[in-house]
Amino acid sequence: MLSQLEGLDRFLQWDLVTLNPWGTPVWAAVGARLLPDQGEIWTSTTVGFTSKVRNLTVHPRVAMMRWTVAGDPVVIRGEATVHSGDGTENLAQLFRLMGGPGAQREFFGISSEHPFWRRLYGEYWRRVLIRVRITEIWSVAEGQKWANHRVGRFTLPRERRPPSPIGPPRRRAHSGRLQLSGLQMLADGMPSALAVLDRPSRAPLALPVRARLRHGGMEVMVPAELGSGAERQASLVTRVVDDSYEMARMVGWIGAVGGGEGWRRFSPRSVYGFVKPPGVVPDVAAGLVAALAAAGDRSEVSRPRVRSSARQAGGETVPPLRLPASVWAAVERLFVAAAGDAPWLGAAAALAKVQDDQFPLALLAQRATMERDFAHSLLVRGHRPLATVGLVGAARSFRPRRTQPMVEARRRERVRQLLTDELRQTLPSDLMFGLPHTPPGDAGIAPDPGSLTSSVALSLAESAVAVVDRLLPRLPLWR
Repeated sequence: MLSQLEGLDRFLQWDLVTLNPWGTPVWAAVGARLLPDQGEIWTSTTVGFTSKVRNLTVHPRVAMMRWTVAGDPVVIRGEATVHSGDGTENLAQLFRLMGGPGAQREFFGISSEHPFWRRLYGEYWRRVLIRVRITEIWSVAEGQKWANHRVGRFTLPRERRPPSPIGPPRRRAHSGRLQLSGLQMLADGMPSALAVLDRPSRAPLALPVRARLRHGGMEVMVPAELGSGAERQASLVTRVVDDSYEMARMVGWIGAVGGGEGWRRFSPRSVYGFVKPPGVVPDVAAGLVAALAAAGDRSEVSRPRVRSSARQAGGETVPPLRLPASVWAAVERLFVAAAGDAPWLGAAAALAKVQDDQFPLALLAQRATMERDFAHSLLVRGHRPLATVGLVGAARSFRPRRTQPMVEARRRERVRQLLTDELRQTLPSDLMFGLPHTPPGDAGIAPDPGSLTSSVALSLAESAVAVVDRLLPRLPLWR
């Protein structure tokens, strides 16, 4: 069975499911390399972002899922071992797994060679390696049923003593940016998956599911392989991550799944996740956050000599994405339209006088945000700067109109829909990640007014940063 996975023997985006110290599965998007000949899959985490290492210290049994628009999903279960020690050698090994420092993203290569970026990004490249020994492979067989292929057995303890002190998780509010973003992705039919605790093996089991908003809440169509009983320790995730990790958006809910057959109620208790917009500016922010997170770190991983690691690993820089000129023109038009529409729609939701209009407008605002980031990621991968005229187009989105907010919102959506339809007809399937395809609808959920206000401010800032980011390639400052 492992030999049949050789097509995945590249550094790709996977989803890692670990169990937190209190036994609940949680999701994390990771870059990982499958080595079929060795029966292993390798990933890593930045020192300072220690939740995955903390979880593996207590529960070494994990699940990893590879699922895309273009291919069949694959789920791997196994046992994880954490490797710390020499930061330079760890980073060199990671670069080898990636195919070179710049083989996944241009900025990764730049940050290993340019003195300024190498210094700023140094803590981001201080990595802990994670080796997963494969014990089970789950794949879709005939009739859309899941088949479990055992290639080994679990040998490590089911559970170790947790590091002290570790207390129960803090409950997070159900409002906010991540919640609105997650609801929009569910409403738009973006990929979803469910993880539960498999009690016999004391390991997480994760499979793709259909999820929807209905009757003011969430429902999931649970595969038979996950069982029909109620699950109190479950995690539902919806996410969009491209293989270059240029655009990443994930929202997970920890909660419980009701029992029964067919569509089953999912009751969330807390929400988690992250948003990584495309571009250089978010990369700079990621480097600064990593430096701050590692400031008080007592990890055994030494600070790497990044340039030395890059030279040990070798490899080449990923070539720019190449598309026809007409496709690039459509991508740029979509980017400009969505960059202006996202904050406008968010403001319309926050200021809506009719309460029934708030949630549909909020979903449309998040939809425009995702379309903006989708187009932005393609422009970044193609090394495409934004024409100055694009600034005028984005600014015109804010001119006042006398029509009703919902009427104007639908008009703007139709304009962007024409552009997305054009891209669906011309782009390869492996580039269609994250492009919404199902019209959002009102599921009877009333968003918190405070979350709408904060979402507007954040959306406006993100659009401004995205436009500036596409102007930066015209300047030689960051290279």
